[in-house]
Amino acid sequence: MNKQKLISAYIIDDNREAIKVLARMLEKNYSVEVVGEDTDAESAIKGVIEKEPDIIFLDVELPSMSGLEFCTLIRNEVKPETKVIFYTGHDKYMLEAIRREAFDYLLKPASEQELSQIMTRYYENKLAGIPQATLRENIHLPVILVVNSRNEHLTMRLEDIAFFRYNQDRKLWEVICNNHTTYILRHRTTADVILNYSPDFVQIHKRYIVNINQIKMIQDATCILAEPLEELRELKISKNYRRDLMAAFYSL
Repeated sequence: MNKQKLISAYIIDDNREAIKVLARMLEKNYSVEVVGEDTDAESAIKGVIEKEPDIIFLDVELPSMSGLEFCTLIRNEVKPETKVIFYTGHDKYMLEAIRREAFDYLLKPASEQELSQIMTRYYENKLAGIPQATLRENIHLPVILVVNSRNEHLTMRLEDIAFFRYNQDRKLWEVICNNHTTYILRHRTTADVILNYSPDFVQIHKRYIVNINQIKMIQDATCILAEPLEELRELKISKNYRRDLMAAFYSL
């Protein structure tokens, strides 16, 4: 598992204890580095511009100006992909937050489940938006997968993944690792999301996406994987995907 920091966050809240709780949850469970904290929106402007965070967690009721005003003010000062998540004890501002193009809304006190859902959506949104051309220029991100019923986040190395399989009974994708371990992916995970994780993932069938580096042989219409999964024979190649597979395999 990879513990490197993936994204940066800035927290603005007039409650210092709430800042500490959220920062601890983010850094412990979601590979987030909290690069700045502030108890007032006006004084946070300079810090946010300098730090260029990926996510801003923003309270609504702040001393000098409201979080809603801050959101509008800062929008043209930060990078376009920066996401604003309102972090407040009141749900009455939710509609106005949507109008200010907030990415999400987290009610205090933050629960592990609610924060997990927001961070899952953030990572999926981030990965789905990475063009394949960019990935092919060797700019690689770790593969962020949200698995099991507890919504745990695992950062998996590319070389640990053998293939992905669509479970028709459960109507969701799962990842099969080289050590035979299987992890269930979230319902919103699609083939396009998986393919955007890495250019080394190639779809061979509507039910299968393989790690091209794990293919030992292409035998007729079947992908034969390297050890320890060399006995596996379920990876059938559909005619619709064969051409792209062969091109990727012979470009290794």
